[in-house]
Amino acid sequence: MKIKSHREANSITSRYIYMQNGEVLLDAQQNWLQHLPLALAHSAGQQRPLLIASLGDEDIYLHTVCHSVNWSHEVVHGRELMASLSELEVDLLSRALQLSHWLRDHQYCGRCGAHTQLHKQDYGLYCKACEHTQYPRISPCIIVVVKGPKGILLAHNTRFPEGRYSALAGFVEAGENIEAAVHREVYEEVGVKLGKLTYLYSQSWSFPHSLMMGFLAEYDSGEIQVDGVEIDAADWFMPNDLPQLPPSFSIARQLIDTALEAYS
Repeated sequence: MKIKSHREANSITSRYIYMQNGEVLLDAQQNWLQHLPLALAHSAGQQRPLLIASLGDEDIYLHTVCHSVNWSHEVVHGRELMASLSELEVDLLSRALQLSHWLRDHQYCGRCGAHTQLHKQDYGLYCKACEHTQYPRISPCIIVVVKGPKGILLAHNTRFPEGRYSALAGFVEAGENIEAAVHREVYEEVGVKLGKLTYLYSQSWSFPHSLMMGFLAEYDSGEIQVDGVEIDAADWFMPNDLPQLPPSFSIARQLIDTALEAYS
């Protein structure tokens, strides 16, 4: 996937991603990347299909559909769809989802309250009244798997399905560096202090607009004490005794699989 300015449409062929209220609209053949430009009413804030990227030799456009349009085919949540996509397609769908959330949430100027419109050149929503431009929001987050003598530390978030455990994660606070956020989040959520941190990789996470920065951490000290608010259970796990884990496309699962290699 190549991110393109919406001024750079130059491919012979185009495909379209249609979204409504943050969900993906499939055509009659179950395709989420559709070949036909459809005459559907845009949601507020989007006046035209938005060129968001190129995939191979095709330009990809996002069309956010007005909530009042009755879609006759299947509607699917992006997280469910990602489980069946390639890494490249996950990146593309993640970008489309984040931009659809941005278009939905910033129909009005945050400075003066007037209606916004798509900027003519940039990926921005422009306010003619006060000339303020709102760009897509990206929220930095950390996600970390802790390695200790008893295995890897995984936790059950109160929003997870029953039985699913994952890496610890949280947003970076204003004025905080990434490493400090790792130490703070782990201590706040499970009461454990960390030693050495190793940064591995990142993933755009479009629920709704996070950039996940993934770490492995060495256990230093402390006993598990869950906060009881975000985390209601946590434990150490070895490769032969794992709980239900996150889907394979997620950075959480990739970090877990990497961390488990030390115990094989």
